[in-house]
Amino acid sequence: MRNALALFDSNLSAARNLEALYSFLSAHVTAPMPYDDLLRSQVVYAVSAFDKLIHDLVRTGMVQIFSGARPPTAKYLSEPISIELHGSLVSATVPPKEYVFEQAIFLKQKSISYQDPAKVAEGLSYIWDEPQKWQRIATAMGMTDKKAKTTLKLIVVRRNAIVHEADIDPTTNAKLPINQAECRQITDFLQSCGATITTLVT
Repeated sequence: MRNALALFDSNLSAARNLEALYSFLSAHVTAPMPYDDLLRSQVVYAVSAFDKLIHDLVRTGMVQIFSGARPPTAKYLSEPISIELHGSLVSATVPPKEYVFEQAIFLKQKSISYQDPAKVAEGLSYIWDEPQKWQRIATAMGMTDKKAKTTLKLIVVRRNAIVHEADIDPTTNAKLPINQAECRQITDFLQSCGATITTLVT
């Protein structure tokens, strides 16, 4: 799971580079258009990095359970699998069963988005039998669970506005304002939240 965290940190660093590029261009290059879309891209990439981290943690944890290296959770034990997958697992030698299982989990979950707090908690239930997940996460981050969940929800709302609505204010048809401080706060929160979750489930 530490590999998942290292990749998460690398992805967030790439997202932060967009802010650095925004700062450089704004200070040194005059252009007929603003560079604000670099900051919008940072928000999208930061949320994407968090989403991927949760996917990686869930998949890795489920493979660990399958391999006997981690105790199963109630949600893991209740997860249905197809007869086809069961047959593949029974007969697997090369590639090994663990690989076949991991690929099946990847394919099954790749269309799931782990961004909303409820979805994050649902995904973590496959590998973490903690009944008060967000309370544990928020406490470790030094905030209330309500504050942590609300912050993540607002970040996802902003990300969705950028991705699905071109970040347009429907009343004015103008781009919603965005600044470096907002992007930095979003990225910092996601990095803290992701690191905290990794520590708690490892």
